[in-house]
Amino acid sequence: MPNYHRSLVEGGTYFFTVVTYQCQPIFTSVSSRHLLHRAWREVNDRFPFETIAICLMPEYLHCIWRLPEGDANYAMRWKEIKNRFTRRYLEEGGPGGERNASRHKRNEAAIWQRRFWEHTIESEKDLELHLDYIHYNPIKHGLVERAIDWPFSSFSRYVHEGIYAEDWVGGSAGRLQLLDWE
Repeated sequence: MPNYHRSLVEGGTYFFTVVTYQCQPIFTSVSSRHLLHRAWREVNDRFPFETIAICLMPEYLHCIWRLPEGDANYAMRWKEIKNRFTRRYLEEGGPGGERNASRHKRNEAAIWQRRFWEHTIESEKDLELHLDYIHYNPIKHGLVERAIDWPFSSFSRYVHEGIYAEDWVGGSAGRLQLLDWE
């Protein structure tokens, strides 16, 4: 069995990729997006974190969080978000994936992949690269031609704040120009 080592930096800033089980396009549904938002908000109210950026795709999400000083427990937050979403999603009749023997044994629904990708943001440049990656994702996958046209991301907030140009489509044109990073 693999031995996973997570980077734990108290008060750290982290990039995450969280994927649905077998890449099911769960988040094409308005109801599913609302359930995720509700779970996210509830967990954030109880265990605060700052969502610096997010992009919700049909079958996964990318985001960047900053945790409070003295706190590095992002795994608990993801567990809570996934659990709350899953419970409500199934209660509302959302179809889960086909459960394999391992998921039956653990009494797990087939909604999320068990693990998630995590990367500790180490510098302002690293943050900029991950912000670009997140916001470019819908363009990369052919869902839109411009980042501003994808409604399920934080890109428009960054445009409003004057950080990205509205016509940004990737590359160095219109990249981040302002950032409150310390």
